[in-house]
Amino acid sequence: MDCKNSFCSRCSVQMDVRPRMCHTCQRLHCTFFERAELMRLKVKDLRDYLHLHETPTQMCREKEELVELVLAQQTPRGSGSAESRSQPAAPSHPLAESEALTEEEEEEEEDDDNEDEEGEEEEEEDGDRDGEDEEGEEDDEDDEEESTDSEETLVLSRRASLSDLSRVEDIEGLSVRQLKEILARNLVNYQGCCEKWELMEKVTHLFNDQKDFHNLVSNTKTEAADPAEPSGQEENLCKICMDSPIDCVLLECGHMVTCSKCGQRMNECPICRQYVVRAVHVFRS
Repeated sequence: MDCKNSFCSRCSVQMDVRPRMCHTCQRLHCTFFERAELMRLKVKDLRDYLHLHETPTQMCREKEELVELVLAQQTPRGSGSAESRSQPAAPSHPLAESEALTEEEEEEEEDDDNEDEEGEEEEEEDGDRDGEDEEGEEDDEDDEEESTDSEETLVLSRRASLSDLSRVEDIEGLSVRQLKEILARNLVNYQGCCEKWELMEKVTHLFNDQKDFHNLVSNTKTEAADPAEPSGQEENLCKICMDSPIDCVLLECGHMVTCSKCGQRMNECPICRQYVVRAVHVFRS
């Protein structure tokens, strides 16, 4: 070996009667170490050659400096290097041809790889199109199911209101979720209820209480003899909306001045200005 290193047969080449050379040394020997030819080589090849010959290149910043080191590496050989430079260029042709063949084979392999990759990409695109069509059909089915579910949900949400119940018998047709929703909207605590009949009992009590209270408000017109005194109807109405009856207590102050709907929106009591922790529905006896 020119660089005195050991390489396998795949990483080295036999040059006529000369000793075997690694590919790095071979590239530089094909230039006959002429400055113009060396300047055409890659910087990596020059650095690899110098590293194989244990020549430091840390201080080299230009390609010309690497070429100078390569030429300086050849000067100690004296006449041997001169003879190698004076030889005709004919022996180098087989090597150049072998390099050209190797490059052509590599290009053909790259072309084959590119064709394989293009074929795989086309197959993937076809698969993606089929998958998109199937997904589109599934999405249409899902949209239909969602629209049906949304319609059912809207119907159920309309039923889940105390004002939609016209009689006590309607409560039996409600689901557990609807019963809980009605109780939650009216600030009635249903914790501890494990059976549906317990929820129905609370909703029935709430329905009867609301019905009786509305009847009380409607029947108590202006009963006060003194017109200056507030009527019974106004006393029992929510002081915020003046539309619904007072049916909740504000905690922690304990004042009863609002309906359940307005009580949920209160941040502070309108009477004492105390912070409202929560509002609780009150059943009248």
